[in-house]
Amino acid sequence: MRIPSLVAVAALSAASSLNPTIVKGEEPDALCPRGNATLHGEYFSMGGGTVPGVGPVAFIGRIHFDGKGNLTNPFTVSLGGTIRRAVAPGSYTVNDDCSGTFLLETPIGPHHYDLRVMPDGSKVDYIETDSGTIISGGASRMRLDE
Repeated sequence: MRIPSLVAVAALSAASSLNPTIVKGEEPDALCPRGNATLHGEYFSMGGGTVPGVGPVAFIGRIHFDGKGNLTNPFTVSLGGTIRRAVAPGSYTVNDDCSGTFLLETPIGPHHYDLRVMPDGSKVDYIETDSGTIISGGASRMRLDE
């Protein structure tokens, strides 16, 4: 009976349809060949974690990525139960494998993050890499720049 072979062929066919579309002239192995331009527009952001000496932290905000490596991030944060609002400028880099980094210049100092972005730029997840912090979050695009 050939059913297992047909199932294998169907599974391989379905899996191959999940590969990102390659645009002519792009590196075939690059998931994010547009680099920093992968992230552009307004994103809703939220996350949280723990900061030594502060305690639990939770935040929501709006990140604007300009597609050129610059960002602004107006946000509201709960630091151990104390609410603060601020705007943090920053910078970011997106690599061709959809990994990257970003830096936020907050009122209490710089914060460094590693990120992973969807190839179409619709969603980004991040984790803070500063020693002692346990902060992670994500952002979803609300609208593109015009």
